[in-house]
Amino acid sequence: MILKYIITGAILLASLIIQGHSSFDVLRIAGVKPDLMFIVIIYFGYSFGSFYGEVTGFIGGLLQDSVSNSPLGLMAFPKMALGLIVGMLGRSIFRENILTIFLLLFAASLVKGVVTMFLAYLFHQGSLSMISGIIFPESFYNALLAPPLFFLFDKIFEQELSREVH
Repeated sequence: MILKYIITGAILLASLIIQGHSSFDVLRIAGVKPDLMFIVIIYFGYSFGSFYGEVTGFIGGLLQDSVSNSPLGLMAFPKMALGLIVGMLGRSIFRENILTIFLLLFAASLVKGVVTMFLAYLFHQGSLSMISGIIFPESFYNALLAPPLFFLFDKIFEQELSREVH
């Protein structure tokens, strides 16, 4: 059990480093990088339930806020809320296949983008042009990366997932 938490923390930190470091700009397509932290959070909510998704969303969002120039909580709130919502729906509604994972991440990324844009607008940092220039491409990119990452994480957490089922 403790190993699950250690691996979760390591994956969150690795995704934060990959997303934030300039040497990983090769991941950028059309000026947009995927939100790896968000994909990880959605995976944990999807696989381990609402509480785990909510906690990893909050911690991951605070980590991202702490290294960015945004107000504290700007990234934590949407990630926490969507980790909770996806965790409540989880595998009971969305069965394991590539299309549902793709659609789940696309829809969740769109919602995260709109909520983040609204919050940024409250702080006078957002604009409606973010929808077409950032939110749609990032949502599509996140959705493309989600199935292989979910498969990789399923292999990493294979023992924990088999315990969750029984």
